[in-house]
Amino acid sequence: MRKRILGILLAATMGGTMLAGCGSSNGGSSDTGNSGENSITVLVESGSPAEALANATAADFEAETGCKVVVDAVAYTGMYDKLSTEIQSGQAAHDVASMDFVWLAAFADAIEPLQNADTSDFLPTLEESGTIDGNLLGYPMWTNCKILIYRKDLIPEDQVPKTWDEYKTMAEQVATPEMYGTTVLGSGSDAVCSFLDFACQAGADGLVFDEEENVNIASQPYVDAMDFMVEMANADYSPSDYLATASTESQELFTNGKVAMQLNWSHQYPAAVEALGADKVGCAPMLAGSAGIGATTGPWYQCVMKNSDNKEMAQKYVEFMYDHNADYMDLTLKIAGRTSVYEEAGQEAGNEHTTAVLETLESAQSQPRPMVATWAQIEEVLTGVVESCLGGADVKDTLEAAQTEIEAIGR
Repeated sequence: MRKRILGILLAATMGGTMLAGCGSSNGGSSDTGNSGENSITVLVESGSPAEALANATAADFEAETGCKVVVDAVAYTGMYDKLSTEIQSGQAAHDVASMDFVWLAAFADAIEPLQNADTSDFLPTLEESGTIDGNLLGYPMWTNCKILIYRKDLIPEDQVPKTWDEYKTMAEQVATPEMYGTTVLGSGSDAVCSFLDFACQAGADGLVFDEEENVNIASQPYVDAMDFMVEMANADYSPSDYLATASTESQELFTNGKVAMQLNWSHQYPAAVEALGADKVGCAPMLAGSAGIGATTGPWYQCVMKNSDNKEMAQKYVEFMYDHNADYMDLTLKIAGRTSVYEEAGQEAGNEHTTAVLETLESAQSQPRPMVATWAQIEEVLTGVVESCLGGADVKDTLEAAQTEIEAIGR
């Protein structure tokens, strides 16, 4: 069965841009809605690995259960609104929904908690980031975190930086008039995640909120994290357009030979290897600050919707897809959600990023962003914090003002 699915996955991956343009498949958005015991409708992001795998496995799920899978593929920017609309109407247009974990808190009341799920093979942090009020809300599809991606033809293996100080020193040493040492992600959500990555490394205990649910972003770990970002942004070894640099821009600089190192999402590693060759690209776990290695995560989950008319079959489907989690490694991003998948994949050349992710996530300071319904507003505040501080604003004053603003927003 795996060989058959792999063949379909490769075809689906090659046709990814067409799928994104169509917006749906296997019936798509024109045929959504619960249709009884013989059909379930699954919401996925168009053009994503989730769409490719849902299409590739649909026939096998139907052969196994007698239930047809209708795949509704929607662009990321429209998924949240689509779910919000159907939840507010009290109708279940989807039996199963693929969700960015930052949406879980907002939709928690509309998701059917999983019962007796075996979480022993979840990647580190994934049980925590999928649980609200003691309820596990879905099976992980994949997760991602930032790791160090570097030019191994320029940086010897025994000199690959592991700490903040080593990273700054290497960035300065390797920089030339034609190549920057590193980048600073100062744009949008990537900038916020970088800031929180460094806060993890500096000793933050709970991101944005501590264990007592108090806002903590004016505390010393966040000051240290922002000072580190500002220092790198102002250095000659990094590009000056950091406020316009996110993950994609950093990757372009790296693959075009304009930067020697980057702290970027792990899926950028196999893409960089494909662009530059395995002899030129290496990867390593995320950096360690004063508190050790740490990073924040970017997982997705498949969830059963509470208003589904076919919850039993929807439950079977999310379990079925979790069983097929290894198939995500056959797709372009090469990320998944199970420890065993990462351990096995890491033994193959070209998948070294999975080993780097495992070591990063196993570190005590790696932790998810806060599970709060107000994350969208909080992220806007944090985006402003990064932009202001990189633009020259006083770090402590800016963080104190942001803390007050987030306290007013609440959870």
